[in-house]
Amino acid sequence: MEIRKKIGIKYCGGCNPTYERVEMVERVQFRMRDRFLFLSHDQQERDGLILINGCPRSCASRNLNHIEAPHLSIAGESDFENLVNWLINLDEK
Repeated sequence: MEIRKKIGIKYCGGCNPTYERVEMVERVQFRMRDRFLFLSHDQQERDGLILINGCPRSCASRNLNHIEAPHLSIAGESDFENLVNWLINLDEK
């Protein structure tokens, strides 16, 4: 049995989203379900962290003291393929 990498997901507060943040994450989870285990951002021992921002203000990255795991901040639908590629690269490391 292959061990899947653990990816934390942290959403911004959603005060001004310009795209469907949750739907985007669901698409990524469906597409990458065999490679990763997606968790809440506050889980221990994660291999990566995705910061889901609804707009360019990038509020999801606020109040994070120190991010030890590799992370990616996204702020729009146009970041979808970047997110998929980042996950693929993370999985190959």
